[in-house]
This record gives sequence, structure tokens and C-alpha cells, in this order.
Amino acid sequence: MLHPAARILIWFMLAVFLQWATPLLMLLAAFVLLASGVRMRQHWWRLFLRTRLLLLALFLVFAYGVPGESPGGLDWLPGYAGWSEALLHVLRLVVFLGALSWLLAALSQQELVGGLWFLLQPCRYLGLPVDKSVVRLSLVLEYMENLPRQGWKGWRQWLVLPEAPAEGGSVRLCLPSWRVRDMGAPIFAAMLFLLLLIGFPA
Repeated sequence: MLHPAARILIWFMLAVFLQWATPLLMLLAAFVLLASGVRMRQHWWRLFLRTRLLLLALFLVFAYGVPGESPGGLDWLPGYAGWSEALLHVLRLVVFLGALSWLLAALSQQELVGGLWFLLQPCRYLGLPVDKSVVRLSLVLEYMENLPRQGWKGWRQWLVLPEAPAEGGSVRLCLPSWRVRDMGAPIFAAMLFLLLLIGFPA
């Protein structure tokens, strides 16, 4: 198992890689993500179902927002350029959801928060309140995880802020030791993504 911070770094680099990747590279990334395990694929499917309306809206906006000649001379259909642009953006977002599932399916809430805390340590030198920010993030994630699922009728509960913790409250973070492979994996991923972008320019 990789250190949570190393996994977050690889996920961040993958998210940046997808912004510049060609459709062929995005499909390749999707196949690699699909081979990451059953739990990850189930998480990816749940994210897809939750965002299906957003994906549909994104497709329609780009399909009808990009001018071009319509197939068969039918003016009510999107043009060829619109179809191409819409499918490209939807594919990028779907693969990004897969990358997010690869991150969230492997890390618990404590590991995710701990990994972020580990990566934000250099921000202390800039005077940023790293510990307070991590505690607040942990509270938000816990609140979202324990929110009762009541469909669209329970939307008002999202407007209710969780109670502030009592003075002296703390969040316990348990992180494994940072090992050589935890440093090598992000470096290898960065080199691989760079080589793919150079070899398959957009």
C-alpha cells in the first residue's frame, strides 16, 4: 500500500494529465483504472450515477454551443464539431471520476485527511493554519458521511451547519512511515505522464 500522501500526489498528477491528454490516452487511462479492482469500479459507477445529469447537461451545452455543419442537413441536430467537443469533455470528466474513485476507494476518511495534512506541512512556513484547516475538513467529511439520505426532500439539511466541537477537541491522524517507494511512485508517475504527453501530443 502506498502512503496516503503519495496516492494523493499521483491522483493530482493524473487529474492534470487528463486536461492535456488525447482521447486515445484518456481511453487508455480508463482501461487501467477499470483494472484497479472491483471496489474501485463500484465506486466509479456510483459517482457516474450521481453525476449523470451533470454529464448530460455538459454534453448538451458543448454540443449545441459549438457552431458547425449538422449531419444530414438537420438544423436541430448539433454540428460535427459540437458532437466532437461534447464527447471529448464528457469523456474527460468520466475518466476524472474514475481517478477520483481510485483515490477514495483506497483511502479511509482518516487516511485522506492525514495525507492532505502531510502534504500541507510546507504551508506552515507561509503562516497558513494547517492544523485548523485539516480539522475543519475532517468535520465536513464526517458531516457529509453521516447525513441522512432523504432524497431531494432532505435538501434543507445541507443548510444546517454541524455543531462546533468543544474546546480542546482534536482529530487523531494515523499515518504510516514515509518510505522509499512512496517517493519513487509519484516520480515514476510524473515521468510516465510526461512521456505519454510528449509521445501523443494533442
